[in-house]
Amino acid sequence: MITLVLIIPEPFTISSEIQKSQLLTESWYHGNISRAQSEHLLKNDGDFLVRESAGTVGQYVLTGMQNNSPKHLLLIDPEGIVRTKDRVFESISHLINFHWTNSLPIISAESALLLRHPILRTTDLLSKAKQQQHLNLQ
Repeated sequence: MITLVLIIPEPFTISSEIQKSQLLTESWYHGNISRAQSEHLLKNDGDFLVRESAGTVGQYVLTGMQNNSPKHLLLIDPEGIVRTKDRVFESISHLINFHWTNSLPIISAESALLLRHPILRTTDLLSKAKQQQHLNLQ
């Protein structure tokens, strides 16, 4: 008799610091803007951006336009894993870029959000983060 042992790997999670530093390099990441500000930036179906959650530290929100209505999807589950309904991702960047480049909708309970047009930020968040880090070291 042969016994097979199935090893199921734990979902891969990255630290919140790495997650944030990765997001700072993404043009569709807007950092700490409000829900209302993010909705104001969306004009057409398929427009999208990612922002920090105002209510939960370390949480991020995908804000996108679907059927002329803004949708807001949390991107990290309670265990700290970046996932959609049917797939686990290495990072938020991986999740967004996978769905955007493959034209696959992100399915949630009430919507199927298709990422077509990233809303590009107009501020340099990476430089601001480096300046803040420098000030904190002084």
